[in-house]
Amino acid sequence: MVRTRLTAVVCIAGVAMAASAAGAPAATKTVKATSGPLTVVLTPPTTHAPKINVNVWITVVATLKGKPASGATAYYQFLYAGSVVSTQYVSNNKHFTFRGSFRDNLVFPGSAVGEPLTLRIIVKAGGRMVHFDWAIQAHT
Repeated sequence: MVRTRLTAVVCIAGVAMAASAAGAPAATKTVKATSGPLTVVLTPPTTHAPKINVNVWITVVATLKGKPASGATAYYQFLYAGSVVSTQYVSNNKHFTFRGSFRDNLVFPGSAVGEPLTLRIIVKAGGRMVHFDWAIQAHT
């Protein structure tokens, strides 16, 4: 399992992010999506209104034909009013790959307060793609 800490810097014009290693417990609720043999389970944030400067954990588990997906890739898009304002990569790496699962920590700064954003998590493996949209609006 890859563990990273991802710090989000959000403003109306766009989003900038940086990453570093860390670890913490994940949320308990999960959502599932499939595309052919690819099944992805997301443990999203426990809230749609994360508090600024507080860890917001996500966990992604990808299986291909029932086995941990090898060579899976993942990245994030932040949408504002339905338009992509930023694309970010896990571990600050444009070619992030993982086997089976990864966990990531998002931290929203004060500039994100009150901005209605959508966090889109995109996972690809075995020639298939799955994505999840999670509405967020940070608060103090």
